[in-house]
Amino acid sequence: MDIKELEKIELERTEKLSPQKLKRTNSRKEVLKITYLMVWTKVCGGSKIILEYANRIQERGHKVTIVSYDIKPKWFNLDSNVDFIQVPENENLKDYIPDCDIIVATSWKNIYAGIESKKAPVVFFEQGGSHLFDNISNDKKQCVQNRISLVPYIHTVSSYAKDEIQKRYKRDSKVIGNAIDEKIFYPNENRMLNKKEEISITIIGSEEFKFKGIEGILKAVKVLKQRYDNIKLNWITQVKPEKNKEQAIVNPQQIEIGNILRETDIYICNSEYESFGLPTLEAMTCGATVVTTDTGGMRDFVKDNFNALVINKEDKEDMIKKVAMLIEDAELRTKLSENGIRTAKKFNWNTIVNEMIEYYREIATYKVEE
Repeated sequence: MDIKELEKIELERTEKLSPQKLKRTNSRKEVLKITYLMVWTKVCGGSKIILEYANRIQERGHKVTIVSYDIKPKWFNLDSNVDFIQVPENENLKDYIPDCDIIVATSWKNIYAGIESKKAPVVFFEQGGSHLFDNISNDKKQCVQNRISLVPYIHTVSSYAKDEIQKRYKRDSKVIGNAIDEKIFYPNENRMLNKKEEISITIIGSEEFKFKGIEGILKAVKVLKQRYDNIKLNWITQVKPEKNKEQAIVNPQQIEIGNILRETDIYICNSEYESFGLPTLEAMTCGATVVTTDTGGMRDFVKDNFNALVINKEDKEDMIKKVAMLIEDAELRTKLSENGIRTAKKFNWNTIVNEMIEYYREIATYKVEE
């Protein structure tokens, strides 16, 4: 059974639960048992963040379990001490949730199972999706509303996502931003941006996801290649392109992505929206000069003309104009790149994980009220 079929089952389930009720205890646990419920474990920024949290929280001496219908990810080096439970497709997720102090539902689709288990307080980790940014059917919106109304706690990745949760579903949430794996994403200190003859442009995203705007970038780059003969395009995508004939780097390892970004002069993001925009921050970390639309989520780290150039949405000419400006002005590229590297240093895992653990520790002082 594929993910879409599992989603259909979730949408068809009868809503019978009331919002989870919790009772405060006097117990503060230093060592936590945390269970993450995942719908999708394949390559994407959202999955990577969840798996990073699992590894880094486990490394700090807590016990982490991941429960999912999907397979254990092979593309990510998951800590061997993190338990991964794959649930058979014809069985209920709730029956596989172990005894724990907190349950983290990483999708609105598995909030129901977490609360139904009655094992621990449930927090919803909202990383964004069509339900937060796109126009969706009234039936689906009501289903999402029903699920989100059940959960006592919500945390998300950006002020933009927080605002959308409030606007669409009338729920408050805590913002804990994403972070960068400093062992994979870091700048090449010996690279001379203003001495290169070749201009390397990198984009990340699948043509399958229209909101990523990949086709628009490819059209702009085609025009730029006609104007400049020294452009090299790196298109990193999760799946092999079928519609566009441009050569792509399909599903590379994370270390390879880091290597590509370190040699990148200009990184282009053309998304209609992003809850955070992790690949853009990773590119910034590696020293690439960022050109991006106002995706919403990037507002927490992008400042136009300081560490990036912001382009108009669905405006190929504006993209061409600003990328051309960077190709021709090495000093501007260098200034934006250096400011981007300084900005990205604020998003480190030590700070983020410590904040998350304290947030979870406070929630774990509550128990489910029978």
